[in-house]
Amino acid sequence: MSHETMIRQYFIPMVNFIPNNLLLALLFFGVGNAQSTSKVEIAVLGTFHFTQVHQTENENQNFYGSKRQEDLKEFIQVLKTFYPTDIYIEREPKIQHQIDSIYLLFKNDQLKLEDLKRGTSEVFQVGFRLAKTMNLGSPTCIDYHESISQSLIKSGNHFEIYRNSLKAFQNLGRKVLGEFIRGEASLLETLVSMNLPENIKRSHTLLFNVPAYVTDGEFASYDNLEEENIDKQYIGAEFIALFYRRNLKIYSNILTAQQKQNSKRILCIIGQTHVGVLQELLRNNEAFQIIEPHTLLNRK
Repeated sequence: MSHETMIRQYFIPMVNFIPNNLLLALLFFGVGNAQSTSKVEIAVLGTFHFTQVHQTENENQNFYGSKRQEDLKEFIQVLKTFYPTDIYIEREPKIQHQIDSIYLLFKNDQLKLEDLKRGTSEVFQVGFRLAKTMNLGSPTCIDYHESISQSLIKSGNHFEIYRNSLKAFQNLGRKVLGEFIRGEASLLETLVSMNLPENIKRSHTLLFNVPAYVTDGEFASYDNLEEENIDKQYIGAEFIALFYRRNLKIYSNILTAQQKQNSKRILCIIGQTHVGVLQELLRNNEAFQIIEPHTLLNRK
């Protein structure tokens, strides 16, 4: 029996027994579509900002020193197992040409990171070094910078709920970074801890959930804000909106970069407090598959 005859004999008669609404669904979504499009894999890796910790006189905090350079080698070897095709960094697209120029010099051994201003940054120590090791192009800038402090809310009804949540998160951060600063934890161990799902959830809840309790209050400063457009009755919700707006623009930059480069496997290196909200946005985009950062960092 030919393939065409089989289809006519067995499949076509079955159509008469399929309800119209189900038939429409099958036609719309496809039946057994073997040519489904593979998703873009993305790992959003949360980090602390190395430049804020770097101290040349303390070997545990000196990112140019032998101890932390060995740490960085180990860390980069782990990241290599993800085989990223593109690396995204926390810098704004408007300076991409500068990043490209600096990276080209670095890749061609014409520039040392020690000679760069803020050369201890994770952008250079991790992003640049990983890209060079894997012979990739220049890391891609996806940040949208707005100076918004976690301490922006100053007062309001139920302010103590947010204040207590902020203190608990800050104490956790001091504990994790304290172990790194005292030399009790490697860079890899520190970032594994920061990227545990429960810690990502803590920072996400702190910035995008708890502040909504605070009403009828004030911000500590209205610099770079249009105070008359801030609804102080919902001061906590306004606070969330500011953080969310920044991350929405970062998300848009990620989408734009992925479309332009046709990236297949992305490693996005960014401050830890961005991870939860970016994962939420990406998880609801069917074009992407989230690779959990703690899973990535536990590869050997």
